[in-house]
Amino acid sequence: MKPILCLFAAGLLLGMSPAFATKVSPTDYTVPVSTAEQLRLDGSYSYAGVGDTTLTNNASGSLLYNRFYNSLPFAFDINLLALGSTQYAGEDVDRNNSSSIILSSGVRKYLSNDGNWFYSIEVGMTHQNEFDRPSITTTPGVGYGRFISATPLAKAVRIEDFLINEGVIKGSLPKVTMIELAHIIENEAEYRTIHGATYKGFWYEAMEKEIAKSGKFAAEGLGAIGVLRIEEVLFQERINERFYGWDVRFGVRAELLSEYEDIDVDDPGASIRARYSHPLGWKSQIGLAATYDSPFNGDFGDVYNASGTANYIYEIGNRIDFTLDNTYVSSKFIPEADSVWSDQLRAGFIYYLENQMNVTLSGNMSKTKDMDLSKGLNLTFGYRFK
Repeated sequence: MKPILCLFAAGLLLGMSPAFATKVSPTDYTVPVSTAEQLRLDGSYSYAGVGDTTLTNNASGSLLYNRFYNSLPFAFDINLLALGSTQYAGEDVDRNNSSSIILSSGVRKYLSNDGNWFYSIEVGMTHQNEFDRPSITTTPGVGYGRFISATPLAKAVRIEDFLINEGVIKGSLPKVTMIELAHIIENEAEYRTIHGATYKGFWYEAMEKEIAKSGKFAAEGLGAIGVLRIEEVLFQERINERFYGWDVRFGVRAELLSEYEDIDVDDPGASIRARYSHPLGWKSQIGLAATYDSPFNGDFGDVYNASGTANYIYEIGNRIDFTLDNTYVSSKFIPEADSVWSDQLRAGFIYYLENQMNVTLSGNMSKTKDMDLSKGLNLTFGYRFK
């Protein structure tokens, strides 16, 4: 079975069982404005030696930033990935140092507030330490589809589960209550702006009033334990982003700057991109993406760059996640040549030491055309700023 099919199978098997008895699902959440943001720093180090001889002395680090915004008339996203590593190359040999930066940003303007058609422009920049300069591309185009972040509703579901377990409420809350509770959670910035440092009291009071409308309180409101549980979910636990939706974009890719000074920019070409994300219940999330580029010259279809990614995350517990990722890349640089491809499958566990700090233990397998299968094991420490 192909790795990507294994990913689908694992996702479906783990995601079909509901995590909670809640009456609401992720796709019930719709808002005029949907936002999400994360900033994460990861690093790893490995050392091995025998006597006075060093066998392994390697270090690597990465900086990841994502920003997502979606409203009825307008949407944008920013994605930044910076990687750096240094590897021991043996006695009397220079260390192998490498670094790279990948930046992409896209803006979409919808033709109508209640429609899914949009026109867009995307800009990408890639730079590696062996390049003379960054490679910059732009892709104007048109497309169809939308993405919604249902993360506030996921937080509301976690709060509901805690309140049921503590006996604060009598059974699951109605769907309308859950959605309104999620809206209040998402409006944290508004409460902070209006009330300043004391905003939490007003924020929690608004949540309490909304729950009270359902008639589900077992006593007089949230009480101390209810407030404590809400505080735990919103500020101490780690809840992964929940997205649902899809979009497809057709555009014209143009290279503005090539990575080497003595090489001309690529010919303009067709660009197709498709993305899809969907939560599988309240404990898991799957995401898919694919891109295809080919020049408009006489080599259209015979010269191309294509890639596909699939990722899956499953929350085993409040502080342990299982992750599975598959990346496939294929290129053909001249019509007469064979295609070049690679396929990498990575699985791992993320342990959240606290809300921002985590340890990741992962294994990976990678297969490149005409090369042997490679395997690896990695331990990474990470810190999430946002």
